[in-house]
Amino acid sequence: MNHKKALSYFIASCAAVTVVASAVAADAADDYPSKPIELVVPYAPGGTNDVLGRMVGEALATEFGKPVVILNKPGGSAAVGTFFVARAKPDGHTLVVGSQGTMSANPYLMDNLPYDPLADFAPVALIGSVNNVLVVPKNFPANSLKEFTSYASKHPGKINFAHAGIGTSMSLAGELYKIKTGTDLVSIGYKGSAPATLAVVSGEVQAMFANTISVIEQVKAGSLKPLAATGSARDQLLPNVPTFQEEGVDGYSMESWFGIFAPAATPKEIVQKLNTAIRKALTQPKNRDMLASLGVTPGTFSPEEYASFVKSDNQAIGQLIKESGLKEVN
Repeated sequence: MNHKKALSYFIASCAAVTVVASAVAADAADDYPSKPIELVVPYAPGGTNDVLGRMVGEALATEFGKPVVILNKPGGSAAVGTFFVARAKPDGHTLVVGSQGTMSANPYLMDNLPYDPLADFAPVALIGSVNNVLVVPKNFPANSLKEFTSYASKHPGKINFAHAGIGTSMSLAGELYKIKTGTDLVSIGYKGSAPATLAVVSGEVQAMFANTISVIEQVKAGSLKPLAATGSARDQLLPNVPTFQEEGVDGYSMESWFGIFAPAATPKEIVQKLNTAIRKALTQPKNRDMLASLGVTPGTFSPEEYASFVKSDNQAIGQLIKESGLKEVN
């Protein structure tokens, strides 16, 4: 066989393999799901990740007519449950609720993270994103972000901000503010949003870049003053509160997010089927109302757009963590 014939045979063989592989993947998608789906939430029950995971699970069960089992696997800053899915069979029957923490912050904060967020997962669908809001005690001598920045600049190292742990959106939002404004705030970690919020209400610390939903009742009661929202648009729970950018902090934007991931190598046809089902669920009135009550802006990404978003956020958060000099989580 001469070289031209050999090359033609090789190309034809590769094409045939591709056609067969595509047919197999299409058949797999047609039969999917063929058994119950396990949706892993790498946190304890009750938090936002868990609530959103259960909403998605219920929607998928209704759409596909197969049970969806929610598995809470907390531990290791959510690395335990996330890694469990990274090594699962890539057939679409084991999924995980991922977030900015697990996919963007953990790789830059944790030694020996057992998974690679960009290589070990197939991004399926963005559930949604949420703002944080800078709040201060009711008696704090600032009623706007500009006044807060002026006060912090005149009192370097004297303003403490509370958060629920290094690498959380509350922590990262504070670090980004310090970089963008050149102010010297002191980071104070607590074991969860509730004790961090209590510390601000009591005046034990002077500020918090809080998840909006976690402080909305205190804001309504007047025990906390909201100064600015961290996202690129105003928070739907606090529509009268300006954003950092509106208040003159150029380039400031921090939004936390939640989404669904499958193991890498999950067939694209299955990923697309899941994406379509989840995006459909996010538009249903019941789910739309629940998301609004949590201050969550629903996602609309295709799998390809979601993958690009995750990669971009990972890089941005990694750069922020490096610039801020945050300590690694042990």
